[in-house]
Amino acid sequence: MSLNTLLTQLGLQRHDPHSLEAQLHAMRRDVQHLRQSLSRQTGQATHHWGDQLHEIGSAVANQTGEFAQLAGQEARKGARMIRRDPLPALALAGTALLLMRLLSRR
Repeated sequence: MSLNTLLTQLGLQRHDPHSLEAQLHAMRRDVQHLRQSLSRQTGQATHHWGDQLHEIGSAVANQTGEFAQLAGQEARKGARMIRRDPLPALALAGTALLLMRLLSRR
């Protein structure tokens, strides 16, 4: 009498690691591990990209602030120059108006 026969008579079945059921169970377990690994790697990559985007955004904000400060300084400098001698500003404005009129006639 074999062990399989004895187990079958007792109503118990021996688990065959090569059975279709065991193979499906192993495949499910492998897919679960893959899903968890991919999820973890995706989370890490997303976190890394978020950090890089944050650094880029901070650098852009700093550069924009410096540019705005420089533009403000130049505007104040221009305003002081116009207060001292408004004639060049009037000449420039008059030339721009004349040029606009000439170009609009076409």
